[in-house]
Amino acid sequence: MAEIFVREAREADAAVIAEIEALSFKTPWSYEMILSEMKEVYSHFYVAVSGDQVIGYYGFLHISDELHILNVAVHPEFRERGVGNLLMSDLTARAFALSARALTLEVRESNLAAIRLYERAGFVLAGTRPHYYMDKENALIYWKEL
Repeated sequence: MAEIFVREAREADAAVIAEIEALSFKTPWSYEMILSEMKEVYSHFYVAVSGDQVIGYYGFLHISDELHILNVAVHPEFRERGVGNLLMSDLTARAFALSARALTLEVRESNLAAIRLYERAGFVLAGTRPHYYMDKENALIYWKEL
């Protein structure tokens, strides 16, 4: 596998981000939703790239001194290779650079792989949002102080 690096996402990346979304989530964001969110002033998206292929991404909202993580996902063909850890490390470094004091996110309580990733990255369980998702599954709220 080629060296993996993280760069800021471009509009041209929205289609592959939508593809990774569709392969990763029960209720994925559409291409149109991703493209629209990428254009918002408080939204930031970054992609993991191997060679010339986008293999993962994350997005967050930067509001005041907090980053609210929208989504983190790795293409299924590249999972279990450290890409998720790289994305979380990059996200944390960007949070420090933006002088954020904390990061937060919601995750499906059934998404054990994501929960393990977030906990390895130093996130702690802060609460639950009952019936948060369209299918009524609960969301776990995770928080990381910087």
